[in-house]
Amino acid sequence: MSLQGDRTAEMFRRGQAALVNGVSSMFRYWGPDDTLVIDRGEGGHVYDMDGKRYIDYQLGFGPVILGHGHPKVVEAVADAAANGTTFAMTQRREIEAAEVIRKAIPWAEGIRFSNTGTEATMHSIRIARAYTGRDVVLKFEGQYHGVHDYLLFSTAGIDPEAFGSRYAPIAVQASSGIPEAIRSYVRTVPYNDLDALERVFRSHSEEIAAVIVEPMLGNAFGIMPQPGFLEGVRRICDEYGALLIFDEVKTGFRLALGGAQEYFGVTPDMAAYAKAMGNGFPVAAIAARGGALDAWAKGGIAQAGTYAGNGISTAAAYATVSELATGEPLRQVEKMGTALMDGIRQILADQGVEGSVLGVPGMFSIFLGQGEVKDIRDATRHDSVLYEEVLYGMIRRGVMPCPDALEPWFVCAAHTDEDVATTLQVFEEALVEARK
Repeated sequence: MSLQGDRTAEMFRRGQAALVNGVSSMFRYWGPDDTLVIDRGEGGHVYDMDGKRYIDYQLGFGPVILGHGHPKVVEAVADAAANGTTFAMTQRREIEAAEVIRKAIPWAEGIRFSNTGTEATMHSIRIARAYTGRDVVLKFEGQYHGVHDYLLFSTAGIDPEAFGSRYAPIAVQASSGIPEAIRSYVRTVPYNDLDALERVFRSHSEEIAAVIVEPMLGNAFGIMPQPGFLEGVRRICDEYGALLIFDEVKTGFRLALGGAQEYFGVTPDMAAYAKAMGNGFPVAAIAARGGALDAWAKGGIAQAGTYAGNGISTAAAYATVSELATGEPLRQVEKMGTALMDGIRQILADQGVEGSVLGVPGMFSIFLGQGEVKDIRDATRHDSVLYEEVLYGMIRRGVMPCPDALEPWFVCAAHTDEDVATTLQVFEEALVEARK
């Protein structure tokens, strides 16, 4: 049964005639009969072209933290749009937004804006290479740092069997079109494995400019760091003179106002932020401290962007972060997310289904399988067929997480107790149906 109603199907046909596969991002394509076209969003809900309402747990893959169409963000953006958006100079809203962001992440001694998380991670590793005089970047298997060639290796969508032995991992390109030569600038190790990380540094420390890490896996079941793991990564980077870069594109302003650095209590040398910083508007930032910031400020390290720090994006960032700083939105996210996580765990237990709920209230995933999940290699035990059946059953009933289990459920401050109750009822109904 197609997820598309008549008007949605017609609009998607128009999209296919104008856009490649009818989408502007490959992750939005669910096939010819199930790719949805959204007409509008309001609070914690979205509506397709047929007017069908969905409780939205995709939230644009994480950016929408306050809710769709939040009045304060809309007002700030409208005011900025009416007063000119892009200038060849620094503009007032850029400075105001930077000030509230710096207050939220006080470890950062300086930031610059960019437009997307991909840009922010790309610029971060360039700065790290320039500062250290080394070329290699180390990343963890299952982690996604944007679609640029330098880090699109060994991501969660690749069969972990291709990664080889955990004692000698293979960096695997996640896309055609990435030059083979770039592989020599990447090292990969399993997440939560400090021994593997140390082995690579002992052999290649003179080459490694930085370790980049999603503090929790934002595209792989929301896998959390084991106790002491992030502290160990920090220690190893310090020991061997490499920079530690946090990819906070998903965790920033979502796990806490100060993101993963505040939540886990480990401080990086640099970090990339995006998504929840702008409540759905395209804005990102690179944050730095210490020697990396000094080298960046002295010039000679190219980082620029015509639209970086534009009026609309920075107005959205200022309004969003200012609202988050009141504390109330993240308290609501915590409350709603905790109720969902606890409820799903109880339903799995009641139905006798082996599984676990991983992550944090604002960003969690459901793993259907046995045992602890510490890295993407463990995730091969997940029952993806059952999960997909359950999720499409939920979407048909008007509740929309991403049907790909690797992508977390996201919670926003506009979700309500009624949304949670409906979601848990629908999850149980879809689970019972799928198991038949």
